[in-house]
Amino acid sequence: MRWYLLLGIASVLVLLVGCGRMSTVTTNLPAPLRQAEQYLSRGDLAAARQTVDTYLQQSPTFRSYLLVLALWSDHEQYALSAEYAQRALNDSRLRLNSLEEAQLWQIRADSLGYLRRYEEAARCYEEVLQRTPANPVALNNYAYLLAEANTRLDEAEAMANRALAAEPKNPIYLDTLGWIYFRQGRYQQAVQLLEQAVQDAPQEPELRYHLGMAYWMRGRLPEARIELRKAANLWRIQKGKPYEEALKALEQIEKGIPPQRQRERIEL
Repeated sequence: MRWYLLLGIASVLVLLVGCGRMSTVTTNLPAPLRQAEQYLSRGDLAAARQTVDTYLQQSPTFRSYLLVLALWSDHEQYALSAEYAQRALNDSRLRLNSLEEAQLWQIRADSLGYLRRYEEAARCYEEVLQRTPANPVALNNYAYLLAEANTRLDEAEAMANRALAAEPKNPIYLDTLGWIYFRQGRYQQAVQLLEQAVQDAPQEPELRYHLGMAYWMRGRLPEARIELRKAANLWRIQKGKPYEEALKALEQIEKGIPPQRQRERIEL
């Protein structure tokens, strides 16, 4: 599962809602957050939370919250990034403007998406789009969420096309629309878009996985094997473990099991 907008702890992030990019101003991580990062690396989540809470009590600013959210996301603590984004939204000391609110709703939505809490994530994306209706990142990520849930696919297609209209060559946006076509059973169209996405972003394992699955549906088994193996290996290199869904698909191909054409629909 992948969403376009992720935070990194090496910078203060200014999320430029409406242009689909992230602008960064490099900075040193504050000492309390460096300490929290050390706790996280040792698996001491309780100590990391306590350190973060003390830091936010002493430095209740929007920038501080962004750094904390970046810390949680970088360590794949998506439940915490969702929780602390909501805390920032509720923190009256911040005096947030509409753009800052949209940024926090976006982070919460993406975090919930990683947790497969689709209904909650969808509500958060609605909050983003109420404040920034032309935001291509939110449009893309919301569309991808709907594709993952296999629901409201016509609406997802419309949002993905709006995101692509803003950035026609963005490989992540191309992948989203290709994956929506896959969910709709439009496999040849999916292959065409996903091939372009992989050509432009060959190191993204999920793009390789999506292309492999589309090849499988088209009966192009040699190409499917290649892409699924690449997806599994890239994921192993980047995440330290192979891509389990890609390996499962490879196993089914080798056993001659036909691909599953329908996925469970989750109503949102």
